[in-house]
Amino acid sequence: MIMAASYMSVVSGATGSYDPKAFCSKTTDVASCLRVYPTLPDDVAKSQDNEQLYTRLYDYCGVKIYEASSLAESMIATTTAADPVIIATFFPQWKGDEAITTKTHPGKCLLSCNKTIGDVDAIQTCGNTYMEDRPPMIHQNLTVLFHGGHPLPLCKSGCSERSSSEGEAILATKFKYIWTLLDLLEAVLPEYLSETATGAKHKTTTPSPAAASTAP
Repeated sequence: MIMAASYMSVVSGATGSYDPKAFCSKTTDVASCLRVYPTLPDDVAKSQDNEQLYTRLYDYCGVKIYEASSLAESMIATTTAADPVIIATFFPQWKGDEAITTKTHPGKCLLSCNKTIGDVDAIQTCGNTYMEDRPPMIHQNLTVLFHGGHPLPLCKSGCSERSSSEGEAILATKFKYIWTLLDLLEAVLPEYLSETATGAKHKTTTPSPAAASTAP
């Protein structure tokens, strides 16, 4: 009964076509998911089954996390919190005293975003374990992140344009986008893991009348 109801949520009964957008209804922030969904690359938005959607969404999340991480590191490099290695990477022209006098104190939003982006990157990479071993670990960590009762990170909830620098506001916007992607990924994973555990592949076929009749 539960499987039939869950399956119906991502299959269009009229056409029998797979509808990955239906997963937005399972996220913690449906409105944000529906705003972000039209911005997804075609290969993600037009996935044909749960495996495709998980794999492509995972890869897209990785790209966006890398972009945000690179921006955060380049911003950190101009502050007193900078690591010398980061300074050498982003500002090779800065030498000695010049590097010291150019630095400013990092804003709280920059520090929060930099830390939180690192945290979600760690969730994605799972300590660099094998790719095939990551899905259940990612699911467990995302479940804690979205359903564990923890307060939202400052980068998600408190870095408004009025209280932050322009750079911090841009970084926070990027992170909010990533947060919504991860929320969607957390909604997809139970279906994907269920299929990989049973070997079932629900693609573009509609459920049988008998199965549909058992749905509550």
